[in-house]
Order: sequence, then C-alpha cells, then structure tokens
Amino acid sequence: MKLVFSLLVLIFNLSTDCTNLDKIRDQFHTIKTKEDLKNFIDSTKDNSCSRVTPYIASCTMKKAEYTIWPFKKLAYFNEGKKSLEDYIEEYPKDIEAKYVRFLVQTNIPDFLGYNTRIAADKKFIKDNIANADIPESYKKTILQNINNISPN
Repeated sequence: MKLVFSLLVLIFNLSTDCTNLDKIRDQFHTIKTKEDLKNFIDSTKDNSCSRVTPYIASCTMKKAEYTIWPFKKLAYFNEGKKSLEDYIEEYPKDIEAKYVRFLVQTNIPDFLGYNTRIAADKKFIKDNIANADIPESYKKTILQNINNISPN
C-alpha cells in the first residue's frame, strides 16, 4: 500500500512540474505576431503546471485579434476571461495571475467592460510582490511593466 501511495505522489509531482515556468514567462512577453501566439499556445497546451493557466488564458483572449468573425472574437475573449477569472478565484493571492489580468485589462477596448480591476490589481501587486514566490528578475519586470503602462 505504501508503494502505491508513493507512486501516486511521485506521479502527481511530475505532472505538476513547473520547471519551465521561467521560459514560459519570457516567451509570453515576446508574443508580437499571430505566429508567436500560435507557437506559445502549442508549446504550453500540454503543460500541467497550474501557474501557466493565466498566461494561456491571456493568449486565448489574444486569439481574438487574429480572427475576422466578431462572434469568434467574442468567444475567444470570453473563454480566456472565464479561465483567468476562475484561476484568480481559486488562487486569489497569485501575483502573476493579477499581473496578467492587469496586462489584459489595460490592453483591450473599454467597450468589452473588462477593465474594473486595473487599480486594485496594481495595488495588490505593489503591496505583495516583495513576498511573492517568483524570481527577483521577474519581480522587476512586473513592476517596470505596470508602472510603464499605468504610472499612477
């Protein structure tokens, strides 16, 4: 019985491996084209690390930029928004999720009505980033980006 339990724990730990999270963060910030977006989605679709979810959700929303059909645009946006909001509801203290939501909300048209958490997310990030479990270099990137987008 102990052997079975040990195997299950090992399998679970392997399936939630977040060792390539730094690469995903870097790749996320270099998405400029439809091809970049496709490459990011393809490279992360089988990733089992839950911390990747906000980045994938954001990219799902970004797919709307490269779609002609209005209903498809809205479907991509709503799918990504739901995924991101569900993740934030489950992990309300996740700095990266709030950062990704901040980026999304400051870069989409106001008529979509998804811009009500900008100030709250920025405040949360600034108040909590010092204790976040992320690399110092990424903390600097986050702070630099939120200040450049919204200096107040």
